[in-house]
Amino acid sequence: MEIKKIKGVVKDYAWGNSDFIPSLIGGKAEGPQAELWLGTHHSGDAEVEGGGHLSELIKNDPSILGEKDWKKYEGRLPLLMKVLAIAKPLSLQCHPNKTQAENGWNKEAEKRAKGEEVSYQDDNEKCEMILALSPITALCGFRDIEVMKADLAAVVPAAFGRTLRALSSDIENLFMSLFELPAEEKKAILAELKASLDSSSNPSWDGLFLTREGISRECLEEYPDDIGCIFPYLMNVVHLQIGEAMPITPGTLHAYVFGNGIEVMNDSDNVLRGGLTKKRMDLPELRSIMKFTPLDVEKCTASTDGFGRTRFSSPSSAFMLLSVSSGTYEIKNDPVAIILVTEGCIRFSSKGESLMLEKGEAAVIPAGLEYTMTVRGSGYISEVPDAE
Repeated sequence: MEIKKIKGVVKDYAWGNSDFIPSLIGGKAEGPQAELWLGTHHSGDAEVEGGGHLSELIKNDPSILGEKDWKKYEGRLPLLMKVLAIAKPLSLQCHPNKTQAENGWNKEAEKRAKGEEVSYQDDNEKCEMILALSPITALCGFRDIEVMKADLAAVVPAAFGRTLRALSSDIENLFMSLFELPAEEKKAILAELKASLDSSSNPSWDGLFLTREGISRECLEEYPDDIGCIFPYLMNVVHLQIGEAMPITPGTLHAYVFGNGIEVMNDSDNVLRGGLTKKRMDLPELRSIMKFTPLDVEKCTASTDGFGRTRFSSPSSAFMLLSVSSGTYEIKNDPVAIILVTEGCIRFSSKGESLMLEKGEAAVIPAGLEYTMTVRGSGYISEVPDAE
C-alpha cells in the first residue's frame, strides 16, 4: 500500500492538558501532553510504520511530493500538522514571514555554531491556522488604541493616570514601553490589576469560553510577575466553536488560551515571545517582525471541494486544511497529504490493496494517488495545495 502510517511526536509542554491527546492516540499521560506533531520538522520528525522517519521516506522517494512540489519545495514537506491540547495560556508570540526568517536565520549562524540561544529555529516563515475540536479561547492581534485606553482606564485607573496614558500615543509605543517600565511600576500595575479582578463581579467563563477577565485571572495565576498579564486588554479575544477555524498570519501577536484543536502551519518552529513566558524573549527582534496595527479578526470560511470534502480557507499557499465525515470519497490526482482520524475509522482502497486507520492513527498520502476513502467517523487532512 502506497499510503504509509505514521506516528507523531508528542510534546509535553507545561501548558498542555493530560487527557485530550491520550484520549485520541491511546495510552496514559503522567503529565501534560500539549502537542502532537505530524510532519518532518527536525524538532519532531514523525516515525513511519516499519521504521525510519517521514523526512527520510520523502527524501528517498520524491514521488511522495510529486514532481512539481519536489522542485517547488526543494524536496521538503512544506507543512506541519499538529494537535494542540491547551489547559493554560501559551506565551504571547509572533512568527516571521519568509524574508524575516531567512534574514534572522543567517544573522544567528555564529550563535548557533557556538551553541548559544537563538531566536530562529529554521529559515522558514510560520503562517498557521487552528480549527477547534472543542471550544477554544484565544488572543489574536491588537484592538484599536482608543478601545485599549478605555479598558485600561477602567481596570487599572490609578496606573493609567500615573503611567499608561502617557505611553498610549500608539500601539507600538504602549506595547514596547510596558516592558521597559521600572520593576516597581510593573509590580504596582499588576497589583492593581489583581485587585480590580478580585473585586469584579464579571465571571471568568461565559458559557463555554473564557472571558477577558478570565484570561487575565489565568495569566496572573500562572505568571504573577509578568506584565503580559495586562495584554488581554490590548488584544482581541476570539472564541472558536467546534469546527470553526482561525488564521494566524506572520507578524500577528497571539496566544491560545484554552481548548483543543488541529493546527496546520508552514514547516517551521520559529517563535518570538512577547510575554507570559519564562523562556527567552528577544524584544528588538520581536519588534522588527510584529505588526502594530489593529486587527479585525476573521475566521476561515468553509466550502466543499471537488471530492466532497470540507475545505477551510487557508492563509498560506503552502498548506490547506480539510475535514471528512462519514461517507465514501473517490480521490485522484491530489497533492501530498497527511491525514489524522479523530473519530471512528477510515479505510483506503487503491490498486487492489487496502489500509485501515483507526481513531488516533495518521498516515501520509503520496501525491497523485487514485484511491477510495471510506469514512466511518471523522478525520482531518493537511494538504499541500495544487502546484502551479
